[in-house]
Amino acid sequence: MEEKQFKEINEKLERISKLLGAVAIQGKTFREQVQLLSDVGLGPTEIAQLVGKDVNTVNVTKSLMKKKK
Repeated sequence: MEEKQFKEINEKLERISKLLGAVAIQGKTFREQVQLLSDVGLGPTEIAQLVGKDVNTVNVTKSLMKKKK
């Protein structure tokens, strides 16, 4: 597979992943969104992009949720 083809496939997979993430978090609270996306392995930067918040807000929310456990 050529490098160009690999790059195009990778970009499309990233778009699909973002769409699936957006669908999965619909109707959930912010904390539920962060928990769900964290559980599937997304990092704070990726979560922030999907939920429309900044990375610091996501990190603080994850920290608070961890303390409550």
